[in-house]
Amino acid sequence: MSAFPVLQQQQLDVARSRFAQGEPLPDTLLPDGLARSWERSRNAGLQPWQAPQYDAAQRLHNVREQPDDRRLYQCVHEEIEQLWSAFGGPDWTIFCANPQGVIVHARHSPSCDDAVLLPIAAGRRMAECDIGTTAPSCVLSDGCETIVQGNQHYLRAFEEIFCLSVPLWGIEGQVIGALDITGRGQRDAGLLQEHFRQAALSAEHRLFATLRHCHLLAIQHDPRWLGTPLAGLLAFDEDGGLRAASRLARRMLGLPAQGAVSAWTLARVFDSALPAQQRRLLQPGHHAQRLACVDGSHLWVQHLRGPLRGVAVGARLQQSPGVAPSVPAIESAIQDSDLQEHTLRAIVQALAEHDGNIAATARQLDVSRTTLYAKLRQARAAGLLPG
Repeated sequence: MSAFPVLQQQQLDVARSRFAQGEPLPDTLLPDGLARSWERSRNAGLQPWQAPQYDAAQRLHNVREQPDDRRLYQCVHEEIEQLWSAFGGPDWTIFCANPQGVIVHARHSPSCDDAVLLPIAAGRRMAECDIGTTAPSCVLSDGCETIVQGNQHYLRAFEEIFCLSVPLWGIEGQVIGALDITGRGQRDAGLLQEHFRQAALSAEHRLFATLRHCHLLAIQHDPRWLGTPLAGLLAFDEDGGLRAASRLARRMLGLPAQGAVSAWTLARVFDSALPAQQRRLLQPGHHAQRLACVDGSHLWVQHLRGPLRGVAVGARLQQSPGVAPSVPAIESAIQDSDLQEHTLRAIVQALAEHDGNIAATARQLDVSRTTLYAKLRQARAAGLLPG
C-alpha cells in the first residue's frame, strides 16, 4: 500500500495557506465534501496554524446522561471493542460521535501519549468550529463515508493524521452518529471501510432490537444473509402498521431513504404477497418466506421476534410496592431484561437448528431437559415462540 501522494500533500499545504487568505480552492484538489468542510471551517474563523481546541471549555461530566447518547453508546460499544481488537494501536483511536459531534465513547491504547489523539475522549466535541475538517464532521454534515488524510485536514496539526468515518443510521433513516478511526500514519482505507460498514450495520441492528412493542422482520434477496448484519430490518406494530425500516430495508423495498414510514402497512409493503402469506409474516416461529416483488425479483422474509411485553422488567420493579424505583434501578432492570431476551433467543435458535429435538438441544446447551422446558415456557411468554 502506497502512502498518500507526497506531491498532492505539498499542493494541499500551499492551497490551504492561500485559501485561509481568501483565495478559492482549485476545483479538483479536494473531494466535494472536504471542500465544503474547508469552507465551513474558514467561515467559523479558524486559521490553519491554530491548535485544535476540542471544545475543552464545554466538556461534560457524563455524556451518556442523555437517553439518545446512552442508547447510541449501547449500540456501538461492543462494535468498537471488536474494531479495536482488530485495528487498535498506540498511535490510533476508535470512537463514536453523536450528531452534534460530541464523543459518546472512545478507545485508546493505555500507552498513547499523542497530543492530538489523547484529547479525543468521551464528552469532547469534534466540531469544525473547534478543530476544522475531520472525517466525522463531514459524515455528520453530509451523511457519507469520508476519508481525510494528511493535509486534507484544514488544521496543520493534523497533517500526519489519517481519519476514516462511516455514518450510523437511526430508525427513520437519519444520521445518529459517526463511527471513526483516527491515527498517525497510513492504513488500508478499503479494508477499514469494509469492517466499519459492517460494524455500523451491526449497531443499527442493536438499535432496532430496542424497539419493544413491535414485530421485527428481516429481509434479504439471499436467504443466507438473513441472520447477518446484511439483512434489512422492518418493525411492524401488531396491527400491521410499519413503525421503522433500516437503511438496507428501505433500499430493497424502494421506501423513502429518510423520514417516518408510518403511512406504510404490511399489506402495502408486501402488496404482491397473498393475504395468507402476509398473515404468516407476523407469526412467531414461522419459517422464512420467499415473496415475489413487482419487478420480478424475490425477497426472503423472516420473523425474528414478536412484541416484547416487558414482563421481566415490570416484575422486578414491583418487588418493592409503594417505593418509587430510582433511575439506576430502572436501567439495571431493563439491562437484565435485555440479557434475558438475548439468552432466550439463543435457546430458540438452538432448538430450531435441531428441528425441535429437545434432547439434542439440551445436550448442545449443556442443560437438563427440565431447565430447557422452563426456558422455552419463558420464550413463549415473551412471544419468541408460538404458543
